[in-house]
Amino acid sequence: MKLMNKMLLALSFIGALIVGSVPASAAEVAKLKTVGSFGTSIPWAWVPYEKLAETVKRDTNGRVELEFYNPGQLVPFIQHLEAVRAGIMDIAAVVPGYYNNEFALSSIWNYMYTELGSSAVRTQKMWQALYDNYMSMDFEKLDLECIGGQGTPGVAYDLFTVDRPIKKMEDAKGLKLRSNSAAMGAMHEALGAVPVFMGGGATLDAMKKGLVDGLPTLDWWLHAKKLWEYGKPGYWTITGSYPNGVSCLAASTRCNSNWTRKVSAEDKEAIGAAFRQFGIDEGETFDAANAEGLKAASANGIIVSEWPDSEKKRFQEAWTPLMDEAIDFAKKEGAPAKYMIEAMRQWLKDNP
Repeated sequence: MKLMNKMLLALSFIGALIVGSVPASAAEVAKLKTVGSFGTSIPWAWVPYEKLAETVKRDTNGRVELEFYNPGQLVPFIQHLEAVRAGIMDIAAVVPGYYNNEFALSSIWNYMYTELGSSAVRTQKMWQALYDNYMSMDFEKLDLECIGGQGTPGVAYDLFTVDRPIKKMEDAKGLKLRSNSAAMGAMHEALGAVPVFMGGGATLDAMKKGLVDGLPTLDWWLHAKKLWEYGKPGYWTITGSYPNGVSCLAASTRCNSNWTRKVSAEDKEAIGAAFRQFGIDEGETFDAANAEGLKAASANGIIVSEWPDSEKKRFQEAWTPLMDEAIDFAKKEGAPAKYMIEAMRQWLKDNP
């Protein structure tokens, strides 16, 4: 009997060694439902998501798999925050600008965007460098983690309108313009326009149906091309004054979330590195496309004009009260708003 017990123990030990030497079984794989900012209809954006999923699977030895869904497929885009916290999605693009005063420090980042310059790679690197000390406080209080400090601030917003050129602020009076945040809404109101709040995924259909007369858009060719198809004649006003939103691929850190229960600390490190590199790669795509944007606009019949600095500054003043409000709100929460602004400006000096 003792001999039999010893044999069984030895076989169990050998079996454990064999199991530990092979990739994770199907039952052990953590499959995380993931939703980014773009869907399959934008191939240039979807391909990097697929690459990200392959990298995560490889670097975790198959223990973690990302299952990407189209925005709006599981829940409306502007409900990603609630859906991640509820466990409907495991990782999703959360846009702080959609939630007034929930993300005070991220709002300050947005309002200061005009100081950051037009390089998406540069802003991506600064987000990653400052996230742990500053913007992470916004996410932590909501039991969220912006994985790998991965934010996606793109190039600056300009204004694209249909049928009517905007040569000065007064020309926008009465126009219905898409808005994605309190800051953008305030700037539209300063123009005398009517802000229409909607998620980015709804803008194409809204323009096609005439629900909006125009919208702030990123001045890079790959994103704007579809908008131009629905807006002929189209007018592009270069303002350089809109605060650009940040989109973060965030996971819930609640004790019952899949991110907390099913992903090891080692795999989280690997995933964070993959997401950080994904952000840099995405920034490079933005910058390359932006370099061709204005040339492509002219070639496609889009009339391009640029506001004088005086008009740009006048427009930018519309969100100054919101900047003050965000700073006051951050102070009430004990968030280091003043030091964050100083850190942003110092980082820009140190990384010209």
